[in-house]
Amino acid sequence: MDKHVLVIAAHPDDEILGCGGTIKKLINHGYKVISVVAAKGRKEEEQNIQSAMLRANEELGVSEVIFLKLPNLLLETIPLISINKQIEDLMDRYKPSIIFTHHYGDINRDHQILCQAVLTAARPLPGKNPVEILCFETVSSSEWSQRTNDKEFKPCYFVDITDTIDDKLKSLKHYDIEMRPYPHPRSYEGVKYLARVRGMTVGVEYAEAFEIIRRVWK
Repeated sequence: MDKHVLVIAAHPDDEILGCGGTIKKLINHGYKVISVVAAKGRKEEEQNIQSAMLRANEELGVSEVIFLKLPNLLLETIPLISINKQIEDLMDRYKPSIIFTHHYGDINRDHQILCQAVLTAARPLPGKNPVEILCFETVSSSEWSQRTNDKEFKPCYFVDITDTIDDKLKSLKHYDIEMRPYPHPRSYEGVKYLARVRGMTVGVEYAEAFEIIRRVWK
């Protein structure tokens, strides 16, 4: 039986910034990863961003890319139940064992809303297989939020991406229009430095960090 993982991100490039190295590692270990991007991204890049997203995910070997085409930075104008339903439909189709999504405390409102939609759609119900939920950090959003217990990203699960950090950076090249010069956190150097910091935390060269919402051992 195929092992499916859903990566549910708000904007094009969030999925790679948040867990590109982990995506590649999962694929190398036999998982089928489906990237879901909710919003269309910046208006000035709308015409080109979908093809960039496809190339970036193809670089990592992602099985399928789903573009929901919701309005950028306006998810709060859409009834939450509508976003929930789209995610529920995807869960029914793919039956994922793991979902990666945004952190609930990100400064970006789209990230917050999408996280809430995922938590609602993936709520544990009798008769359904439990789904693990891990929140990734998104540079230039997670670290810019309030430093309070209810908002701050609290990494407690780490993935060694020493063997896939180069794949992550190659994938991000397809999103070059979204990257910024260093010392902006959404720069190639910034992404690599963060992976080094997360790696040092657990004694490896490079890592991606996650906050666990739910893990289930069956």
